[in-house]
Amino acid sequence: MNCFDNKHYLESNGGDMTAAIEEKLNTTGACLLGGGVYYVSGIRMPKGSTLMGMGNATKIVLLPEVEAGAAVYIGGFCTVKDLAVLGAEEKIELPESVGDRHGISFESDADKDNWDAPHHPRNSVIEGCFISSFTGGGIHGKDTGYSIHCAMTVSNCHIINCGAGINLIHYSEYHQFTNVLCCENLYGCINNGGNNDFVNCGFNANKIGYLIDNSKNQSNNNSHGSVVGCTFNHSDNNEGIGIILLGAVNGYVFSGCQMFYSKIVLENSRNITFTGFNFGRNMDISIKDCGLVVFNGNTFFGDPSVKSENNVAVKFINCYGKDGSEINA
Repeated sequence: MNCFDNKHYLESNGGDMTAAIEEKLNTTGACLLGGGVYYVSGIRMPKGSTLMGMGNATKIVLLPEVEAGAAVYIGGFCTVKDLAVLGAEEKIELPESVGDRHGISFESDADKDNWDAPHHPRNSVIEGCFISSFTGGGIHGKDTGYSIHCAMTVSNCHIINCGAGINLIHYSEYHQFTNVLCCENLYGCINNGGNNDFVNCGFNANKIGYLIDNSKNQSNNNSHGSVVGCTFNHSDNNEGIGIILLGAVNGYVFSGCQMFYSKIVLENSRNITFTGFNFGRNMDISIKDCGLVVFNGNTFFGDPSVKSENNVAVKFINCYGKDGSEINA
């Protein structure tokens, strides 16, 4: 008998473990998975339950026959921690656009007239997970509403080789991401909800690092959040976009970050600030049809190439090149 032989513990039998895991969650409120591979078709966690493993020794793998769906669906007051969540047992070829196979999904049916219904999931936690090889979002959020309680806190996770490391596509707000590395994805992060904050995260070596897209009014309450102390390096083999904002009309704050070999594209956005950045090489900045955009207190390793077209105001304040020369773009 091992030390985890209790009512919460479960070992893999090599087959589809979805029903066995859900039974533990529904009857005991928690499921502790031992080391090994656990094939699943989509675990649906009940409210207030905990799913945890033994770090990367525990691998949840979404069965290949699931063409659209998630490996794990979290509900309100759920916790997922200390395990690997995989869309395939090997690295996949990145899709041309974000697909429908997701890692951990936090979703409901909110819309502009139904944004805080009691049944929407609330206050869930994802911690210490390795997530990889999904065509969709490693962490997927959709239609959970505007409420400050309909939120995830995500920390200390690595997300690689996905269509989008973080994929907040619509009406999904007030989430907090801390110490999350999203690398080698098609998109490091798609953030199409408002009031989402990112602290000490890495969006490196993705084809596109960080996207807010309301270009077709598809996400009414977009932007107005913050990115603090993050990195945007080596996008698309040093030729890609680190940050792209399309229709981010409610403002956004980027502060204390580092960006090397990654471009910035801003279109039809306003009240966007970049403060205290260390900008490196290959800093092309394109700003078009925007309201106020402010670069303040930044250093540039090389002179940026700035293209500004049809904007209300673009301000470079206290920005300097490596030789101390002031940059006035």
